[in-house]
Amino acid sequence: MEGKNKKIKVFKWAAVLMLAAMVLFTGCPNAAGGNSGGSITPPTSDDKTYTVGGISFTMKGIAAVTNGTLGHAGYSNNAEHTVSLTAYRIGETEVTQELWKNVMGNEPSYFNGNSGKEAAEGEVQWKRPVENVNWYQCIAFCNKLSLKLGLEQCYTVTVGGKPIDFSTLTYNAIPAIDNADWNNTAFDGSKNGFRLPTEAEWEWAAKGGTDDKWAGTDTKSKLKNYAWYNANSGSKTHEVKKKKQPNGYDLYNMSGNVQEWCWDWYSASTPASGQTDPIGVEDGTFRIIRGGSWYDNEDKAACAYRNGNKPFDTSTSRGFRVVCRP
Repeated sequence: MEGKNKKIKVFKWAAVLMLAAMVLFTGCPNAAGGNSGGSITPPTSDDKTYTVGGISFTMKGIAAVTNGTLGHAGYSNNAEHTVSLTAYRIGETEVTQELWKNVMGNEPSYFNGNSGKEAAEGEVQWKRPVENVNWYQCIAFCNKLSLKLGLEQCYTVTVGGKPIDFSTLTYNAIPAIDNADWNNTAFDGSKNGFRLPTEAEWEWAAKGGTDDKWAGTDTKSKLKNYAWYNANSGSKTHEVKKKKQPNGYDLYNMSGNVQEWCWDWYSASTPASGQTDPIGVEDGTFRIIRGGSWYDNEDKAACAYRNGNKPFDTSTSRGFRVVCRP
């Protein structure tokens, strides 16, 4: 009986020590999603894979963050500033050509596999990122994808006092020139459907829990392991997830391959510190693009590099990835 009591006491002390270790770990700023410092901040939200018409894509969970640091001292339009973000999921990869076609029914990409536009040897053509799409078209894609999966739409576009019905909206009805109604798209982040990342969400995810210059590394000589850019792309896009290494949040091509549209209007000023779930300035001329591309140099592939483009503009170097609530 005495030996049994000793075993019970040992078990109780082991349980106490284990509980103390758990409390210590979860109280650590990096584990809780605070300032990234130089170590990886593990996501706490579960990942989730969705399937549309036989095409699967994975959304990676990003933990909530309080006063996380974005920006970099070397950027006049993105100096260091803090931001707090609610937990979210972001696409493991850029939206692929096959997913776009399944949702939108067309093939807009320049790199379509035809002569001179073929995929690199050993790569699958339809798993290259979709490109040559404008911001308006990306908004439509997000709503249509949400509808296909029975989720709420995050965006409302009102024309002539009546919201557009995205279930019947055709690709050709989406503006290819500047359009005031689409510029005034209303955004509701409380909905559970898909949307473009805000600029802050994009940059925090790109950092991958570190203060690395690029998504996955702080060393220029190692960038080739994480990014397709002008030094190694062969002047073309590449199949997503083809790089051997993702960043610290298991995200691929946050640097390079194609630039990525974000929700926000572009402002030349550094975003203000201390905001929670910021969605950018109220209006502007350009929408944010991030991440660099197959065409750009390594500087534009940096996590902190900010730029913008007109929302009706398209480019063979520009695509996007999606975000949703956990």
